[in-house]
Amino acid sequence: MTAMGTGDFKTGTGGRGKAENGSHVDWTAQHARDLKDLSTIGADRIVEIAEAVGKQLSPKGINLKINQIRRFLDEARQIELEVKRGVFPADRVVLLLPKLAYAAGREQKVRDLMKVLDPAIRSARDSADNFKKFLRLIEGIVAYHRFYGGTN
Repeated sequence: MTAMGTGDFKTGTGGRGKAENGSHVDWTAQHARDLKDLSTIGADRIVEIAEAVGKQLSPKGINLKINQIRRFLDEARQIELEVKRGVFPADRVVLLLPKLAYAAGREQKVRDLMKVLDPAIRSARDSADNFKKFLRLIEGIVAYHRFYGGTN
């Protein structure tokens, strides 16, 4: 399994990494740009980003504990229950932002996750379809984090 189209690079701090060709890459900014408008992004690209981010957050990258990511997945799944009942709680989606900021304030390693998820959360509040893509993104990040050796 490879990071499709996102480049495979080692992580540094603050979302910066060194690409195989020696150039420095801000992997968080690259993905954040793509996630600004979830209505325009397809499932293939969500999977690519989830794999790249999951790998970067795993022990092969900055070694963020999977529980840090699962907290957002658990909250997103609770919101999904409301969406399935026909209610789209946009305010509840937006409230993921301060939860993410709190986690990033407590642990520096969460800041890279915050840089990627912040634009996705802002787009997810716009519609139930965007929210579903956001949920699939987080599920994918957790799955690939585990695939690349992530633990609690």
